[in-house]
Amino acid sequence: MRCLFRRALLAGSVLLAAASAAAAQGSGGAVIQSVPPPVSQKPTIPPLHLSDDQRARIRGVLDAKNTEVDFALKSNKPSQSFTPSVGAKIPAGLHPHSLPPPLIYEMPLLKRYSYLKFKQQVLIIDPMSRKIVEMFPEAGGQSG
Repeated sequence: MRCLFRRALLAGSVLLAAASAAAAQGSGGAVIQSVPPPVSQKPTIPPLHLSDDQRARIRGVLDAKNTEVDFALKSNKPSQSFTPSVGAKIPAGLHPHSLPPPLIYEMPLLKRYSYLKFKQQVLIIDPMSRKIVEMFPEAGGQSG
């Protein structure tokens, strides 16, 4: 009985190894995902549509943060001529900040974004593409 079990186990191992080798050879070594949906190789963040109340809340939390871009710093000087707009890519010298936890807890959609305070504007940035997805004035009363 033990001999039969060992032979079955050995035969199964040989078949599994042969099947694995054939699969790797046939796919060029690439791993084929068999469970849908496929994972995108170029992930995109869904569009961000903030209400005036959400902008006001973000503005209020970030008001206490001393993170305004300082053009006196040598690394930021080249960015001084940059004019921000939705869809524009921020200059390489600028380093966005993570949004504070209170905002992320209140608005979980913000966890995928970062921000910059730049020329009296709050810029919400897609950190993967470095593009501005939303912007509004640091001071209340206006919307961008």
